[in-house]
Amino acid sequence: MSTNQIQKKLQEVIEHGDTRLLKMLYAVAKEYSDENFVVPGKPMTTKVFQNRIQSAKKRIASGQFTKHSDLEKEIKTW
Repeated sequence: MSTNQIQKKLQEVIEHGDTRLLKMLYAVAKEYSDENFVVPGKPMTTKVFQNRIQSAKKRIASGQFTKHSDLEKEIKTW
């Protein structure tokens, strides 16, 4: 569903919604608008992202990773 289609459907729901539904939708919208979704730093390009994935796969294949159980033990020492 496209953004326009979603907007139209939501508008229909809002126009026909009861007070309870409207309060819920308002609460969700308010919470969303109050959030700070800006992540500091420079956006990653697709190329950089793909390179990082390949690099991680190579590290995993060569055994360069930490097991979950080892990580849990390490966390306890923090």
